[in-house]
Amino acid sequence: MDSKQLFLRELHSIIKEYAEVGEQLKQPDKPLSWEEFDLTEEEISALNAQKFTDESISAIEKIVRDNIMGAFHSAFCLLDGVSNPVSENEEDIWVGLKLEEKQDDDEEFLHDELYSSYWDWHDLNNKDK
Repeated sequence: MDSKQLFLRELHSIIKEYAEVGEQLKQPDKPLSWEEFDLTEEEISALNAQKFTDESISAIEKIVRDNIMGAFHSAFCLLDGVSNPVSENEEDIWVGLKLEEKQDDDEEFLHDELYSSYWDWHDLNNKDK
């Protein structure tokens, strides 16, 4: 089994699944998976006022899927070291990161760190507001 290819194929399934937003567009009052991004009453009303067709939902889902693919591509460019993250210290040199098959159960999990790191990112990007 080629772990990297298995991971990448599964990633495409995940991207497709998460891009399927038609039901959310038709029923926007359902809570989102993370409350930080819950829609406002005004946003819910605006979506309820739309007349989504199968074609418009298909178009929106293609756009979302393309954006998710782009986000993963950019993340993989960071991992590969072919793009650089914004650093507080301009003298830092980014060489990328290496993901490898899990060996140690004591490691921190990236999926857990994703949500907690949001607040660091939020504070850093809103410090002048």
